[in-house]
Amino acid sequence: MPRLYPFKALRPHADFIDNVTAKSSDFTRKDDLVREIQKNPYSFHHVTKSHLRHTGSYQSPEKFLPFALNYIRSMKNSGVLVKEMEDSFYYYEQVLENGDTFSGIIALYSVEDYRNNKIKRHEEIRPNRLQYLVEMFKTAKVLGEPTLLAFKGSLSFDEFSKDALYSFSSPDGKTHRVSKIADPDEIKKLSNEFEKIDSLYIADGHHRSASAEKFNQSTLNYKNDKTMCFVVAEDQLKISPFHRLIKPISSIDKDSLILRLSENFNIVKSLDTVYDVIEKENFGLYIDKEWYRLKYKSNAGGLLDVEIIEKEIIKNVFGINDSRTDSQIAFHPYTKGEKELCNLIDNDIYKIAITNKPCDFSDVRRISDDNKTLPPKSTYIEPKLRSGMIIQEF
Repeated sequence: MPRLYPFKALRPHADFIDNVTAKSSDFTRKDDLVREIQKNPYSFHHVTKSHLRHTGSYQSPEKFLPFALNYIRSMKNSGVLVKEMEDSFYYYEQVLENGDTFSGIIALYSVEDYRNNKIKRHEEIRPNRLQYLVEMFKTAKVLGEPTLLAFKGSLSFDEFSKDALYSFSSPDGKTHRVSKIADPDEIKKLSNEFEKIDSLYIADGHHRSASAEKFNQSTLNYKNDKTMCFVVAEDQLKISPFHRLIKPISSIDKDSLILRLSENFNIVKSLDTVYDVIEKENFGLYIDKEWYRLKYKSNAGGLLDVEIIEKEIIKNVFGINDSRTDSQIAFHPYTKGEKELCNLIDNDIYKIAITNKPCDFSDVRRISDDNKTLPPKSTYIEPKLRSGMIIQEF
């Protein structure tokens, strides 16, 4: 079974926690990010979005990643970022505006356990994102956001003594509380509890995990044989879908598309939105400002919904053989909402949207246990932690 390890975190001084931590996903417009970087010298986006400091190509990390390294050095020298003096586990709790709560432990896991599939994965990754993160680790030598790992079962943290570090609210309405467990006896007791967990599954952060492994493999002169994770019970996870946005190279009119899709789907026009899909093997199609309902005719192969989309629509209809790299396809997080999705289609940024019901985490576990992978962006899983709240230094 995989082991978890305490570590000495680099983290913001409590006086700067609001200024340093940054949203890790679901960003607003690029212009808003640029303005944040210009106005806030403390934002951890100076690391994760350092390419916005450079006018050249995103494909030239050697040009902009030095900005990330300079940020880390400057923030440490000025006392904005401080280093813990003792190995600790970090207890983290996130509360949404609706009262939903996620809680677990930020720790390290062994890259070797990931390599040996003791840390189980379920999703394909994009090569360009993988290589970018490897280069960031090499240059800035930090990881500011943990991989989200889930386990089946429960684990209570009430009995462990904790020293409070932060309690703050972020602009998106979430409340964040962080404390550390540093007493050696408490660490040992918690480590023993972790050892009772049979398997750990990557819920979010496949690129961070894969890039940490590649970084370890390619750069041996750093202490980089472990990488940061946030471990929670799977019944706490909130799972939403990623919807697919498509702009085919060859234009296709609505009637021709529907005729082609009708080979494998029963299709009816819908006067109501199909942004929220309730039943499995059912999908939404948005095109020319109209919604259609699609129902898969036969699922003899027992495919998950994201696999049906990948096989029958992405590949068979549009000829997109690799959705990790093809520029014809993009992914719309459910949390961004229907209005934004429709605007992207109505304004001809993309031509077609395909919506679907999210996977259950039991499906994710089954795929992982069978050593299989799902298409990229198969699940949008919360909690999303803020970047720069707890930082691992290599």
